Amino acid sequence: MSVANLSALLLTTEQRTLLGGIMVNWVVEQQLERALHFANQKQREDFEKEISNVPHANWTPSMHLPWLILELEMNITIREIQIEVARHMMQPMMNENNPSMSNIVMQLNMGEGKTSVILPMLAVSVCSSPSSLVRIVVLKSLFPMNYQSLRYKLGGLLNRRVLPFACRRDMNFTDVQINKIFNRLQQGLSNHDVVLTSPEDILSFDLLTIDKCRQNQFDVGRAMLSIQRWMKMFGRDILDESDEILHVKYQLIYSIGRQQQVDGGLERWNTIQFVLNLVKQHTTNIAQQHHNDIFLQSPFPELCQRIANAWLNQKNDRQLDQQLILSFILDANSSINIVIDRFPYSIIQLFRIMRGLLSSEVLFVALNKRYRVNFSVNQNSKFNRLMAVPFRAKDVAADNTEFGHPDVAIVLTQLSY
Repeated sequence: MSVANLSALLLTTEQRTLLGGIMVNWVVEQQLERALHFANQKQREDFEKEISNVPHANWTPSMHLPWLILELEMNITIREIQIEVARHMMQPMMNENNPSMSNIVMQLNMGEGKTSVILPMLAVSVCSSPSSLVRIVVLKSLFPMNYQSLRYKLGGLLNRRVLPFACRRDMNFTDVQINKIFNRLQQGLSNHDVVLTSPEDILSFDLLTIDKCRQNQFDVGRAMLSIQRWMKMFGRDILDESDEILHVKYQLIYSIGRQQQVDGGLERWNTIQFVLNLVKQHTTNIAQQHHNDIFLQSPFPELCQRIANAWLNQKNDRQLDQQLILSFILDANSSINIVIDRFPYSIIQLFRIMRGLLSSEVLFVALNKRYRVNFSVNQNSKFNRLMAVPFRAKDVAADNTEFGHPDVAIVLTQLSY
């Protein structure tokens, strides 16, 4: 397009004001049409909710033109609570010099428009900054739906491109490909585009960087590290379902090297099986004492005490040694020095297994999981492992996922069978 044609598209202040007024009238007209539709369909609750929502009550459309365009294109009226949440979430961008305002977390009830309204509002507002590349992080299972939704809402009149960012271990990147990705991200910053990704993709990219360096592919690793540093400088993350994404259980592990037997080998499996048999023996009695709430925090120490005593009784250790072992197994704060000079390494290894199960509450965590809801064996023929794996829902195994803690995996595997 020539400079003359480009200048012809520029509007004067009066023209922009007139166009903005027309758009506001269109938004109000759309709301009236929705209200009439609800009235004709005798949807009284929806009708009352629609007419009670006063357009632009707590914000000025001329100050937030992308939001006005979003209203017009989505055929909605942004509610006051949504404006308040969006403004609150944008505070870190407005207070860049205040390190205490670097992150904001908000919670809303279901159906309040977090993903459908507030997320696009934040995206178009934050990406307008020349120093911020918006990276929207969503759950992997919701990625396709969010991608289609954001393309529809941001790709029309707002003219924002949604760039999907995916990374898996089987992607054998070259330094040329990494540089192309880097250039596209930099171009996205200048064009005010939006990046959509998932936590697995981010973690996979981080681990793949380390893996490339481990394989002596330093040029690729250096280029990937440059992207990570650049994203930390210019990236602005918006997390949808942050309680799930930021949960401590959300992790990604790359296995490297040859497969090895877990520490303790067969004895670890036998010990855990013995403990589970003791759980079966003692839980009925303890449950009767605690009104069948065996898995509340209060009766669990008693269960641990009984398990530890029963396990030690079949070891035939001296009384003095038994007290020492009990102290080490049941007290997570006790030092390993109290047993390290008195017993061989193989025996100490069993003590540490028992300590992890009881005082570190690995057993407690495992017994709180629901069979075939939180864990089970994946029956899919393509998944050729016999270990228990995490489940996302009833009889729905999480794809390409395993339990990261070996004792949790062993306990749940034995419970599954």
